[in-house]
Amino acid sequence: MNEFLTTLLQAVIIAAVPVVATFIGKGINALGQYLSSKTENETAKVYLKEAALAISTAVSHTSQTYVDALKKNNEFSEENQRAALQKSLEEAKKLLTAEAAAFLRRAYGDLDAYLIANIEAEVRTQKLIAPVA
Repeated sequence: MNEFLTTLLQAVIIAAVPVVATFIGKGINALGQYLSSKTENETAKVYLKEAALAISTAVSHTSQTYVDALKKNNEFSEENQRAALQKSLEEAKKLLTAEAAAFLRRAYGDLDAYLIANIEAEVRTQKLIAPVA
């Protein structure tokens, strides 16, 4: 009887090991994918925060050093508005790290288009929250 139980136990173990190994492998893969996506999401958050800060800083800088003086002298034309946008774009690019710029290119394709759209949105936001003089 002992020999029968030993043989039966060996047969069950031999059959169960591949099944258990498959479940363990799938679990490890799922955990790896979860951790990878979580890491990517955290990385994206860091770079998007960096981009938002660079854009906000660039718009504030351009406003203080260029736009305000032109407006004070009633010289803020459409051409100057385009120049201000270009200055903000250049400043935002300077403020971005190479890693953040590379991430934004991968994520959005055209870095300039991404920055310009967000610079224009930031200009509007800063206008809306600026105190009325």
